[in-house]
Amino acid sequence: MKVSRNSTSGDQSPIFNNTGHVYQQNFTYLKSDVINPYNLKKLIDFLEKELEDEIEPNHTIEDDDGLKRINIFKKNKINKLEEEDCEDYNKVLIESSKYFKTIKDILANPRNKQLKKSYNNIKKTINTKIPEIKREKKFFSQIINDIIDRFLNSNDIEILENEEMVSVIIHFMYYICHIGENGEEIVETG
Repeated sequence: MKVSRNSTSGDQSPIFNNTGHVYQQNFTYLKSDVINPYNLKKLIDFLEKELEDEIEPNHTIEDDDGLKRINIFKKNKINKLEEEDCEDYNKVLIESSKYFKTIKDILANPRNKQLKKSYNNIKKTINTKIPEIKREKKFFSQIINDIIDRFLNSNDIEILENEEMVSVIIHFMYYICHIGENGEEIVETG
């Protein structure tokens, strides 16, 4: 049997002779580290349009009156957010917080029922991934970063172009008590 240089069939194939199974292992590994970005893309698209003009420049997490939720510092302690005396992740959370009130109001609006459904799908997916990630990470800040990375690993152009908004949404979910432990506190859900 004569094999041309361009052929990859039969026992002359470099794929056939590869005993390392490199391609198959890498693909399987990368696939498990990805969270499907479909619902997140829908949420980002909608929020970007809504958030363009509605952000108050000085709005921070301390300004969110009337929200029934656990105190953020208590939540951070319960979740072992980061090393003791380390405020780095809290600064990231506070930076994202300028969007939180607006996001909460958008999701609470009855006309945004489909958007809320996409949000809830993301929340459920993340909550099923957290126990698996927790086994490998020491601090909850590492878990949150891993979740963000799993969305970014999808290599979806729309997600990659909106990396900040991916981060904001995941931080919002943590802050609003939809991901992470809340202790015995009664908090808003939905």
